[in-house]
Amino acid sequence: MLRVVLALVVLALLPASAGAQAPVCDREVAQQALIDAGKLAQEDVGFGMVVALVRCGDVTADGVTDAVFTVASGGTAGDTRFGVLRGNEDGSPGALALWRRGYGIGLVRRNSRSFAVIQPHYRVGDANCCPSSYRLRRWSWTGSRFEPGKVRKRKTAPRRFYRA
Repeated sequence: MLRVVLALVVLALLPASAGAQAPVCDREVAQQALIDAGKLAQEDVGFGMVVALVRCGDVTADGVTDAVFTVASGGTAGDTRFGVLRGNEDGSPGALALWRRGYGIGLVRRNSRSFAVIQPHYRVGDANCCPSSYRLRRWSWTGSRFEPGKVRKRKTAPRRFYRA
């Protein structure tokens, strides 16, 4: 009973926007921003190229929520593009800060200046289902752009990189 009362008190003290998600974090809003930026075409969306994962939080060290995202290929390659949409003060999408290609991409936001991307690494003869290893790379904000870090080899891919 005491737990319930404490939970209600905490909820009452939170501002109304505390649980609200910034519009830039919405997949459809992010996807429309990519279409507006000329990175995706409506035809691409029709073929399944859609924003798949969105990781929200500040990654450009400005105190504003940004969206780190992947774009699904529409086929067996999984997510084949990733990037960062900067957020505006009002939560709407701003400029595209990063746009890259890849294969089977998973990602996770690390802190207010970085995120990490993981991709499968195939040796000759590996089936699409079963890569030999994974390559992990951290992307860090320098104040004006994202810089890729060293590539690290991993035997497996942690689930958090691919979970929606």
